[in-house]
Amino acid sequence: MRMKLLIDTDPGVDDALAILMAHHYAEVVAMTIAAGNVGLRHTVANALKLVDVIDAATPVHPGCEHPLVLRAADAAFVHGADGFGDTGYTLSPRAAASEHATLAMLRLSHQHAGQLTVVALGPLTNLA
Repeated sequence: MRMKLLIDTDPGVDDALAILMAHHYAEVVAMTIAAGNVGLRHTVANALKLVDVIDAATPVHPGCEHPLVLRAADAAFVHGADGFGDTGYTLSPRAAASEHATLAMLRLSHQHAGQLTVVALGPLTNLA
């Protein structure tokens, strides 16, 4: 049986390889997305593009748009304005799930009780 993962992330160039590798080696039951390296609009689009490229059925759940305490530092100078190096990629035709990331985390933790591993690649806002 393959390990079941829930990946909480803010996909930029730094998380992309980990996300792609996770899909190859494990069952990724969902990705929960927060703003982080760049804004939520871009991080969700990046997550959708990654699952589109590998033709995965992984649901992408948008989450927190802002940190809970401190103002977010924009990392566009490292990751590009879109978080993916401003490559100008074509957006995925896939749509994000309507369920908020935090609610998806809670539901999936019950649905896969004792079997789910949370891989926290993002700023931990959704998890908090």
